[in-house]
Amino acid sequence: MAESIATASEGDEIVTQKEKNKLRRQDFARLKTVGFQHGAIIVAIVILWASANQWAQQTDLVLAQGISIASGFFAGVGLAFLFHEWGHFSGARVAASISPVLEERKSFFMFSFDLIENSRNQFLMMSLGGPVANWCLVGMVLLFFPPDDLASIMLLAATAGVAVNVCVFELPVIKRVLDGAVPGDALTQRVVEVRHSGWLSKYSGLLVGIGIFFSIGVF
Repeated sequence: MAESIATASEGDEIVTQKEKNKLRRQDFARLKTVGFQHGAIIVAIVILWASANQWAQQTDLVLAQGISIASGFFAGVGLAFLFHEWGHFSGARVAASISPVLEERKSFFMFSFDLIENSRNQFLMMSLGGPVANWCLVGMVLLFFPPDDLASIMLLAATAGVAVNVCVFELPVIKRVLDGAVPGDALTQRVVEVRHSGWLSKYSGLLVGIGIFFSIGVF
């Protein structure tokens, strides 16, 4: 009897391990897909921005300058959202969180985070990854695309503006969780606060971006 129970238990363990391996393979396959897609988007964003910037530098057309500035804005925002999502994902995976890549993705969102099963520390690592990635992007823009023309200045302004917005939203959540709040409750509370906050809180990133663009590019 004892032997049959042990055999059944071993069989269950084998089945469970097979299921886990299958889920890992599915998750890795989805990760490769989303990595390829996002990588292609990043390359396309940089090429389009660089092309618009080159056109503006080679001509005195007002239209070319306007398009290059607009390309800097959209490129900065697009890159910022991509880096932000990958920052969250990297933080979650470094902390060994339950964070499977989504089978069907919407916009930039690429994974789900289990607020119930994951620990407080895992939530903090996941949360911190987003802002850290955004400020790393700002540093990369400064390093590789010095703000010596309007398109580059707008690229810097957009990435910095999004980074500020991210911190305004997420740092209070992180602080509350550090102080002992339940992650899900802290996140819900912050969403409600932002919904009812004043214009300065909602548009702080935009104001910072405008300030950077005009202080470097105009004055």
